[in-house]
Amino acid sequence: MDLSRPSRQPSRRVSSRSLLIVAALGAIDAILTVALTPVTTSIALASPVGYALVGGVHLVLPAAAGLLLRSWTALPLTSFVTAALAFPFSVLGILLFPALILPSLAIGLTIRATGCRWASRGRWVLAALSGAVTSYLISLPVISPDLFSTSLLLAVLTARVVSTGAAAAIAHALVAALTTAGIRPRG
Repeated sequence: MDLSRPSRQPSRRVSSRSLLIVAALGAIDAILTVALTPVTTSIALASPVGYALVGGVHLVLPAAAGLLLRSWTALPLTSFVTAALAFPFSVLGILLFPALILPSLAIGLTIRATGCRWASRGRWVLAALSGAVTSYLISLPVISPDLFSTSLLLAVLTARVVSTGAAAAIAHALVAALTTAGIRPRG
């Protein structure tokens, strides 16, 4: 092994810029999560479908982090930062970790499995669908068994798909606005 020549292998280290972006977006998301907790809790108690419609708000900033950094790992990492900062103030407590991390992990893994082409709308539709199904499966144990019906379950799934798709679209618009303002996505 010749140590005089630099290695051609890509670095596995994460840059400070990437970590700062993840931390900043995670902190902003935590503030929004805590601020919206009374509203989302009221909606959840009133209607599972209503809560499914607003649930996608928690995926906007993790998706924006993934888009800015062009890294599928930025999605669950941003959600982890959000959960770590917000769980003491959330009704869900420690359950906030899987509630936030698993859907963003599903989106990130879908993006990775489909080739990490960040600009592809088709890949983002598939990724949003995987995040929506994950959110849907996580929410099933919370829905009262007395309310279970085929129409309710389909309505909740549809609402999750709509809210997650909207979150992905908002994340794309946010990254476009940041790019216009001079904050450039990686690579």
